Amino acid sequence: MILSTSVTNLGKKRFKKTAISYTLITIFFFAFSRIYESFSYGETSVHMHYLFAVPLVGGITLVILLKALPQFSRISFNLWNSAVAIITAGTLFRGIVNLSGRSTALDAPYWYVGIGFSVLAILSIFIKPFLTNQRTKVIEG
Repeated sequence: MILSTSVTNLGKKRFKKTAISYTLITIFFFAFSRIYESFSYGETSVHMHYLFAVPLVGGITLVILLKALPQFSRISFNLWNSAVAIITAGTLFRGIVNLSGRSTALDAPYWYVGIGFSVLAILSIFIKPFLTNQRTKVIEG
C-alpha cells in the first residue's frame, strides 16, 4: 500500500510539473515570436508566428499520455520531451531564416530527427509493458 501511494504521488508530481513547464514554455515562445516578428521590418514567417504551437501540442499530448497511461516510463517521457525540443528548434530555425528574407533546406534534419524521436517515444510506450510481462513470465516459469 505504501508503494502504490508513493507511485501515485510521483505520478501526480510529474503530471503537475509537466503541465506547468509546457504552459510556461508555450507562453515564452508566444511572446518571443511576437517580439521577434515585430523587429523583422515587415517580413513574416508562418513558422515563427506559430512557433508556440509546437510545445503547446506536444505538452497537451504528453499530459494526456501521462494521465491515460499509468505505466508511462521515464524513457518514453524523455524521448517525447526530446522530440518536442528538436521540432521546436527546427521551427525556430526555419522562422529565423524566413524572417531574414532567405530560404534553406538546412532545417530538414530537425524534422527527421524530431519525428524519429517521437516514433521511438510512442514505440517505447507499447514495448515497455510487453518486455516487463515477458520478464515476469520467465521468472515465474
